[in-house]
Order: sequence, then structure tokens, then C-alpha cells
Amino acid sequence: MINLLDIPDTVLSKGLPFAIYSLPNKTKFTLVVQKSSVVSEIDILDIEEKSGFVVSTFESARTGISKIIKPDFLINEDDNLSDLNDFLSSIPEKPSKSTIDNISISKEDYLERANYLVNKLIDNELQKVVLSRVIKKHIDREIKISSLISLMRNKYKDAFINLFHIPGEGIWFGASPETLYKVIGDYVHTDALAGTKAIDEQNPNPKWTIKEKEEQYMVSLFIESLLSELGIKGYSLSGPITANAGNIAHLQSIFKIPTLSLKNNEGKFIAGLHPTPAVCGLPKAEAFLLIQKAEQHQRRYYSGFLGPWNLDDNNQINTKTSELFVNLRCAEMANNTINLYVGGGLTASSVPEDEYQETVHKSNTLLSIVENL
Repeated sequence: MINLLDIPDTVLSKGLPFAIYSLPNKTKFTLVVQKSSVVSEIDILDIEEKSGFVVSTFESARTGISKIIKPDFLINEDDNLSDLNDFLSSIPEKPSKSTIDNISISKEDYLERANYLVNKLIDNELQKVVLSRVIKKHIDREIKISSLISLMRNKYKDAFINLFHIPGEGIWFGASPETLYKVIGDYVHTDALAGTKAIDEQNPNPKWTIKEKEEQYMVSLFIESLLSELGIKGYSLSGPITANAGNIAHLQSIFKIPTLSLKNNEGKFIAGLHPTPAVCGLPKAEAFLLIQKAEQHQRRYYSGFLGPWNLDDNNQINTKTSELFVNLRCAEMANNTINLYVGGGLTASSVPEDEYQETVHKSNTLLSIVENL
């Protein structure tokens, strides 16, 4: 019997766009497959009218444009696969060619750039800026998608597990701990996530420093300011609490906003949130420009957002799933090469060596998954 997790390798061989994902604290996966190879672009401000699996780059903060994989096939693990298998059998193989070359800098180069940015922060030019880097890894064997996403699900139980393919852009996979926009009944939830600590069995409850608490408070304040700009009231805020993601922990506060108060404002709210201070900085516009000057690599889909949008929930009648996540703990893969993307928030009190070690901790779990496939 064919398992749903085995289907993506076949879809990939046909050169088609697809996404397979598992929502936080869920064990089963959902597969979205588009019949045509060309993925449509959408204006983020018009997102409420669309349906599919949304993928958005970091650069979309400037362009306002996302991509959406159409749900020509929307299948859960318990569904019948015959229609999809018949379709895939009827079309020829057409493996897509992808180029994912990107720049990976040395530790010394990272520390130099981090020092430059911290000095900017000390001079009060910004409150926070996020510096990221690329870790390149060569893989000398074929990676099965089913094994990759199953291992991610086991390691990151509280995260959004995802893998998607857009022809010409390679395969992206990740385990995001940060909710950007999630509809639950009559409410929308969004996270204020910041601060990072390594955890293990001996140290399951990290102690947070003033720097990390201030960094997390900045994110909460940013979301509150955005809600005020949009005239949205009646929301609640809980936290901060410690939220675990693999081998690290973050400080997290959760905003709960009445869905009706966001009616006709969904696109504006999502565009206003992106990129969050957790992946960009504050003030947002200045941090965005400084990142583009300081980083040599292209972020691409790293620190963008992604997830199912207005997709039918097969488990509940007349219910749609709309859950978007910040694209963190992610990597791109093509031609036996993996580019893993990691970053960390810098403030005036940051120590560059500590920030570098934070990126190492963030990369460890995903790297261990790739290395043990």
C-alpha cells in the first residue's frame, strides 16, 4: 500500500509544485499538489480572497508579493490516493533543474559584521537587528522526503513541519516554532517570539537574561503598535512563557484577536507583521535596509512566511484551515547541496561571540536530522 509520505518523491520527478506539512502538535501530514508547473503570484493585501499553500520570501516585505501553490489535490494521510496516483501516472517525468548557490561566510567574517551592527545599535541608530548566515552542507546520498519529514516531526513536536517545492527554486524544508497568523474558531492568534537558550535534559528550564526579556518585549510592543494602527481593540495577551523548539527554547507571548475585528484587514495585518522583529529588527524599515547591506547572502524564503491558507479541513465540515508561520529552522536543497539558514537578534548589549554560538545551537537539530538520514 502506498503511503502519503512516499508521494512527494513522485511529484518531484514530474516537476510539479507541491507542499507537505504537519501542524504543531499533530502527527499526520497533509499534501497539496498543483497540476501545472507555474506557481501564481499574489498580492499579500489580497490574501483573504485566495486559497492554497502560501510561500513568501523575506524580500516580499518590500515587494508585497507572495506565491501560492494551488490545491488541485488536497490530501490527508487517511484519504484515498487513487485520483492523485492516476494523474501522476498520466504525465511524463520532468525533473526540475534548480540552482541554490548562496554565500556562506566564515566565523571571523560573521563576528566582524556582528560587531559593526552592535556598534550601530549602541549609537542608538536602531533598537534591534537580526543577522543571519548560511551553513552549506554537501550530501553524498539521495535523501528520501518521507524519511526527512518523519524525522523532523519526531524531533520538533511543537513546530510547523513543512517541505515544499517550486520548480526552478529547489526544495525547502523546515520546522518553524513561530506563528505569524493562525485562525482558531472566532479568534486569530499571533506570536511574539524572541530570545534563545540551548536546552537539554539537564537544563530543561533556562534562566532568561534582561537582554532576552527586553528583546521579547520589543516584539510584543511592535505587534501592539500594529494593532493600534489598524484600530483593532479587544484582544488579549498572555505570556511570556518558555516555548521549546528542538534543542533550544524561546520566550513567547501570544496575542488572541477577535476574527471579526480583522475582517477585510487580514492582508494589511499580515503585511504589517512581516517581517517580524524576530527575523528583521526594529524599527522594521531601517533594520530591513541594514540587513540587506550587512548580509552577503540572499535570504530567499528564510524569514519569509508560509502555510496553508483557506484550505478545507477534511476533519470538520465547513471549516477552513488558515495558519501561517515565520519560515525559521529551514533549509533549501538541490543537487546534493543543502543550505541551512540561521540567524539571531542583536541589541546594544549583544556579545557577538555569544550570538554566533546561538546560531550554532539553532542549526544543531536540523543538521543532525540531515546527517542521520
